Amino acid sequence: MSGRVHLAYREPATVFHPEGWLSPADCLEDRAAAERLRDATNLLSGPDAARRRTWHITDCPGEDCGVRR
Repeated sequence: MSGRVHLAYREPATVFHPEGWLSPADCLEDRAAAERLRDATNLLSGPDAARRRTWHITDCPGEDCGVRR
């Protein structure tokens, strides 16, 4: 196992995204890096956006996972 993780968030349905929205995933070196990016994103986007987002941190399947790094 590489220790790398994927980070993405989901937002609920809105007028513009009736099915909800899932962000593109980022492939990061470890869970601590994913948590730092999550916290920074929440800080920059503001409390309203942070409240409606559900964050997902999952294990990366391998070195050539195809997710942006």
